[in-house]
Amino acid sequence: MKTIQLFACGFLALTLTNCQDESEDASTMDDYNSMANKTLKMPEKMKGHSIYVSSNNSGKLSVFDIQESLEMPSMKSLSLPYMDADGVEYDVNRDAIYQVNRSDKALVTLSHISQTMDGDAIMPTAMGPSTFVNGRGSALYDNKVVVVDDVTPGKLVSYHVNEDVISDFRQYNVGFEVWDVHVNGKDLWAIEDVSSNLVYFKDFHNAKSGDLMYSAKVSIEGLIRTHGLDYDAMTDTMVLTDIGSAAVPDDGALVIINEFSNKFMAAMDSEMIPMEDQIRIEGDMTELGNPVDVAVSPAKQAIFVAERAQQKLLIFEMPVSSGNYAPIYSTSVPGASSVTIDF
Repeated sequence: MKTIQLFACGFLALTLTNCQDESEDASTMDDYNSMANKTLKMPEKMKGHSIYVSSNNSGKLSVFDIQESLEMPSMKSLSLPYMDADGVEYDVNRDAIYQVNRSDKALVTLSHISQTMDGDAIMPTAMGPSTFVNGRGSALYDNKVVVVDDVTPGKLVSYHVNEDVISDFRQYNVGFEVWDVHVNGKDLWAIEDVSSNLVYFKDFHNAKSGDLMYSAKVSIEGLIRTHGLDYDAMTDTMVLTDIGSAAVPDDGALVIINEFSNKFMAAMDSEMIPMEDQIRIEGDMTELGNPVDVAVSPAKQAIFVAERAQQKLLIFEMPVSSGNYAPIYSTSVPGASSVTIDF
């Protein structure tokens, strides 16, 4: 019971903050609430309008601009000096991309992204040490990027990052195969690969290198195998992907969980979030086969998907009920493996 009480008191507060000192103790709920709007609302002048999609077979970074239209974005393709990439994060403070370079088994920085033109060949301005074997998803937090190492048992590797230097920070053994992660404040959410499980690590921000024990784990009823996740703290919305069978190219789905905090806490006893607490996008009109990553924008009322089986970027309107919905935008992205947005 003590664990549940701690989770209930601290969950929303921790997801709403961005602490700069990893040794700093947690503040009070009032302190967090007073900071929430300042922390979560990006200044208008810093907001972007781009979608970034990695590829694991083309040596390209695809960038889509939705400033003019969500349904008909413009697109540019940037050439990279490596073929296989996955996790991708945008740093608004540095106008830089951090990308998991699977070819060289290293995290890299791609600087001055907004200044690039279609067809440009770009070189990394920084490359980290080769401390992962099978890099997958990633998450940016407090001038650090955590990268999934999808080995058995799974690992997470965290790096200090900027435009010029990427250095090893900490390494964690999580004890299960992991595909993707998402950081909110001091906490981390992880996808357990080859399962329907969502795993929560409280106070990940302060965790030291070594074995990392999770705080809670729940399964998502009806979900076969999840890969990607994204969470919006302002609206308390969690979005998960379901790739179904990896060998089947048209059985994918998206799972949207509104009022996620309460639903996750309620599921801690049963260890499952039931179907009635979910909204699902699935069916033959969706073009979802193996959706490996996702980004959500409640401000745009849209969900952005890296669809690997169909090798596409898909954009869906945010649904209010489950259904077989066609994407409002669908375009080819060979080897689509990860997606992020800068708005």
